[in-house]
Amino acid sequence: MKNKLKIIAVVQARMGSARLPNKALLNLNGKPVIIRMVDRIKEAKTVKEIWLATGKSKVNNKLENVFINTKIRVFRGDDEDVLSRFVEILKISKADIIVRLTGDCPLIDPKIIDEVVNLLILKKADYASNIIKRNYPDGLDVEAFTKNTLLEADNFAESGFSREHVTTYMHGLHKNKYKKGNFKKASLGYNSDFSHLRWTLDEEKDYIFLDKIYRNLPANASWVDILSYLLKNPLLQFKNSAVVPNEGARDLSSLNFNKFNKSNAYFNRAIKTVPLGSQTFSKSYIQWPKGVAPLFIDRAQGAKIIDIDGNHYIDYIMGLLPIVLGYCDEDVDQAAISQIMKGNIFSMPSKLEAELAEKLVEILPSAEMVRFGKNGSDVTTAAIRLARAYSGKDLVAVSGYHGWHDWYISSTSRNIGVPKNIQSLTHKFNSNDADSLHSLFKKFPNKFGAVILEPAGIEKTDISALKKIRELCTANGVVLIFDEIISGFRINIGGAQREYGVTPDLSCFGKAMANGYPLSAIVGSRKIMLRMEEIFFSSTFAGENISLAASLATIKKIEDQNVIQKTKNYGEALIKDLNQLCNKQGLEEYIQVSNTNWWPSIKFKNIPMQEELFITLLRQEFISAGLLIGSTFNLCYEHTKSKIFEETLSNFENSLIAIKSYINSNNPSSFLKGNLIKKTFQVRK
Repeated sequence: MKNKLKIIAVVQARMGSARLPNKALLNLNGKPVIIRMVDRIKEAKTVKEIWLATGKSKVNNKLENVFINTKIRVFRGDDEDVLSRFVEILKISKADIIVRLTGDCPLIDPKIIDEVVNLLILKKADYASNIIKRNYPDGLDVEAFTKNTLLEADNFAESGFSREHVTTYMHGLHKNKYKKGNFKKASLGYNSDFSHLRWTLDEEKDYIFLDKIYRNLPANASWVDILSYLLKNPLLQFKNSAVVPNEGARDLSSLNFNKFNKSNAYFNRAIKTVPLGSQTFSKSYIQWPKGVAPLFIDRAQGAKIIDIDGNHYIDYIMGLLPIVLGYCDEDVDQAAISQIMKGNIFSMPSKLEAELAEKLVEILPSAEMVRFGKNGSDVTTAAIRLARAYSGKDLVAVSGYHGWHDWYISSTSRNIGVPKNIQSLTHKFNSNDADSLHSLFKKFPNKFGAVILEPAGIEKTDISALKKIRELCTANGVVLIFDEIISGFRINIGGAQREYGVTPDLSCFGKAMANGYPLSAIVGSRKIMLRMEEIFFSSTFAGENISLAASLATIKKIEDQNVIQKTKNYGEALIKDLNQLCNKQGLEEYIQVSNTNWWPSIKFKNIPMQEELFITLLRQEFISAGLLIGSTFNLCYEHTKSKIFEETLSNFENSLIAIKSYINSNNPSSFLKGNLIKKTFQVRK
């Protein structure tokens, strides 16, 4: 359709996205996102001029620099009032029709641009788009409007949301909340509905999807070509399908806005049917400043998680340590999905049980035979039963945390419901003090059947004490069990036993061994493990194949990518720089990060206020800064990538600045915005 109208395309973009920082310049198979998008816009026959509309903030300098010495014109205006940027571009360009595009659509289709523009002209409309009634994938959004429509919107659109999102006054899709104009509108539809597909760029899952599209298809592939490719590769589109459409379009200026509205409301629902509102004490509301904290998570990718309100965080909890590679690791998930296609639970064992057992025997010094469970408590309890059966003795010496079953939890303050006679069978000692174990052996001669300990943890392991404990157990006919639920696949591919050169009789692994899929293992010497055929340790789901496949893929990637050493290196750098920040803010007297590279922890001392208040305020500020941190930094491979390190340091320092001001105030409790946290019980110091 030929016309003499001047038609320009305006791409609004910025660098300051909280959900995916610097997304406009992320690399899509060799070129930045914004360049990929502009290259596709250039193919539109109706567009005569392309503009980039960005904000004045310094963070956008890099975005402007991309287009130096190009024909793309750049306008920088108000950071919040995006509508005003369009008006200023209109005045400079003297355009008749403006095509509005957003910089998070690198698969934008030039044909759709032309169709929307031609529809506007043909229908003599004021506004035309393919978003009024959505049929196209999210990420192909095109809006076109006349100069008079833009000027009227500028005159009457209210401040805040309507001006940030430019066309709210024009299309009227939010007419119940925001003022709308009386315009003649035209809607471009399609004969099939593909609106459920997500091709936009707003978070890491989207980036992974889009990068794969650019790596597997020509840069100028039409949206129909992309659709055909996805029909042949359906799992690719599935990767980011859980992301909520238009999640970023929230009116932060609304008087009713609360970052945690959905979390707080859902808690009121969950608490009616779920004690604590959670399956785990450590994941429940008592660990967070309820009211100003996320209580429920929607999804995760890499080292980041997103709560049900759409708030994004760098996560240093990692599901309580099972995530060692990163959330939704592609290799692990692909192995799991492939197994799903074959089946999960069979009427007899699958080959995977033996294959994974063989792998564990290969890498773990104590492993000659293997049995599987689903969580840590499964296998620590199996180990205790097995040790008692083998030794013929009942007493157990414990050091560390070993799960929720009666034999162990009876030794803690959470022992309600455990019979007294069970409690009398378990005795505590300090694994860094071999003499404390020796004293127990002397107090109860020839009574101990098992010693179970965590060979590595928050505190530095005294290797000489560990070796002495090994000698004591051998000399006294006691089965030595290493609980490596946490240290396994983190401190060393062969566990702490390989790291320190001390081999136990039995070992327990879990958490990280399948990157989040539920799986644990008890391994040990053949002579002891064969007693498994006599004791009763049997579980329908212990041989569940999805988790077995995930574990094989996880271990392979840990070995192939040198994951453990890279993660340790990250931990060392993190400890060094976080402690420097504490010193910089004059808080080293109160806060330090411990020097355990594979599992750093936050240490408190000389706290100038109630401990629970101090920790709650710190977690409150971490959350506000976009960090999810408990008492430890639970690291994963994905933390070592991209700009996670820099973001962590910046957000951590912002939190310290706030904490420092609270310490220096007369009333620190006045800064508490949510509920105080509550302790479950303390095992590790």
